[in-house]
Formats: sequence, C-alpha cells, structure tokens
Amino acid sequence: MLFRLASGQQNGVGDSMRHITTALIALGGACAAFFAMPAGPAKADLTPEEITEGRKYVVNNAIFILFHEGGHMLVSELGLPVLGREEDAVDGLSSVMLLESEDEELRAAMQDAADGWFLIDANNAQGVQEADFQGTHGLNKQRAYALVCMMSGKDPEYFKAFIDSLEFPQDRREECIAEYEQTRDSWWGVLDPYVDDTKTSNFTVSYEPAGDDLQYVEDMLKEGQVLEAISATFGEGYNIPDGIKVTAKTCGVINAFWDPAAREITFCYEFAAHHADLVSQYFEENRAPSSSDGEPQAQAEVKRGMVSALKAAASDP
Repeated sequence: MLFRLASGQQNGVGDSMRHITTALIALGGACAAFFAMPAGPAKADLTPEEITEGRKYVVNNAIFILFHEGGHMLVSELGLPVLGREEDAVDGLSSVMLLESEDEELRAAMQDAADGWFLIDANNAQGVQEADFQGTHGLNKQRAYALVCMMSGKDPEYFKAFIDSLEFPQDRREECIAEYEQTRDSWWGVLDPYVDDTKTSNFTVSYEPAGDDLQYVEDMLKEGQVLEAISATFGEGYNIPDGIKVTAKTCGVINAFWDPAAREITFCYEFAAHHADLVSQYFEENRAPSSSDGEPQAQAEVKRGMVSALKAAASDP
C-alpha cells in the first residue's frame, strides 16, 4: 500500500512512492529535447534554466492529472461512495496523496498543478462561458485555489512563500487546516476497507506511437516512466482485478480520462504539449528586461504564483 491513515496512524511511504519520486527526477535528455523542439509561437529560445524548470512543470502536471484519473479508477473499480461532485473529490485525493508523501519533488508537483490551472485560466481568450458553469468540473481558477487550500491546510509554513504570492486570505488559510484534515481522513476512511497490503494488481502500461509532431512528448513520458509510476502506485495494496490499462496516446484533443467500460486510464500527449506551450509563453512574457549591455536587469519583485519552479530559480541571487 502506498500510504494511508488507519486508526489515526499514518503509514510510512513505501516502494510505490519511491518509484514515483525516481520517475520525476530521472527525466534527462528527452525532456530537454521536449522543450527544444518547435511547437508554435510560444516556443522561442529558452535558457537552460527555463528548460529545467519548464520540464519539471510539465511532468509535475502530468503526475497530478494521472493521480486524478487514478482516483476516478478507484471510485469505479471499488464502488466507492462519492458525496458531492466526483471531479472535486478526486482532485482532493490527488492532492492528499502527493502532500502526504512528504517528498520535496511531489510537493513541487502540487505547486505546479495549481500553477497549471492558473495558467490555463489566464490563457482562456474566450473567458468564462455559460457551459463552464454547467460542466462536471469546477472553474479553472477555482480548482487552482482548491489546491492552494490543500497546501495551506497540510503545511502552511512550507508553502508560505507560494501562498503569500497569491494574497490568499488569512481566514481562508485557517479554514483550510480543517478542510485538509477532513479531505484526508475521509478518503483514508473510505479506502481503508479495500486495503490489502498483500495484493498486487497487474496493470498494462502502453505508450502508443505519437507521430512526428508529438514524438518528443512520448519520449519524455517513456524516459520518465510516468505511466509506470501510476501503475506502481495504484496497483499495490488494493484488491482490484487485473487488467487495468494505463495508456498514453494522441487523442486529437487536450484531455485525460478514465473509461470504466474499457477499464483504461488515458493520458493524451496533447495535454503535455499544451502545458509546454503555456509555460513557454509564460517565460517569454515574464523575462526581465535587458540592460544596454545585454544583461538581464534584476527584477524588483519575483512573481511566485503561476510557475512555481520559475519562482525558485528567479529568487536565487
């Protein structure tokens, strides 16, 4: 089992979480190629620092999204009760699993996931439409702030700089402590009857050919073993019948989804490419102006929202 609360006690982080951490930090040359290849006007020349921070941002968003879809899989396969909107519930599970890991890389994934929803919201040229209120998901900015609340509730000191940058109200920070504990304990309580540490489910991992335009995405996910990390996490400790598929492929749309009939989690290569475009555009729009000798001028303030990885790099002297 990955980790859970049982009788008020938290289990240690097991091999599954270590597998995820390894997958996150093992990304190398394929990730650099991912940002070096042209994919639209946002992909101007990037600095080595931007490549490093950008690749973390893209991979971390993929990890959060796949944890989210894994939550849908658990609800479906285990017949779990859901009070409220399922999309919100599995965002909560994804948040809790990443935050309870106590791992630096996975905590960074939480910040990048929040930044991802902020960037998607900021780049929505059409603005909020009536259909957005009618859909199954919360609004993009709502989802972002819900993740901020989870971070604040879990460890307000660790995430203080990030949360301060968003001017997140103090009264909400205090409320988020109880909200996080409720989300965590509710999920662990619902999952506990289905936990069996002796069980291992066989998942089928598949990277379908991406084609020339998105080959760099396929290479990145393969080299990072991102799908394998999800398989290892959700395939251990639950009494789930064998045969769950975890697939990355070209979909023709920006999406990720769980198909209960096919028993398949699908991550679309276009989703990672979309995050790459968003973060590349952000880098372009937020670079410090150059001085007369061509050297970037120091920024008076560093924006710590949006791309949290960029925040860390920009704040270093």
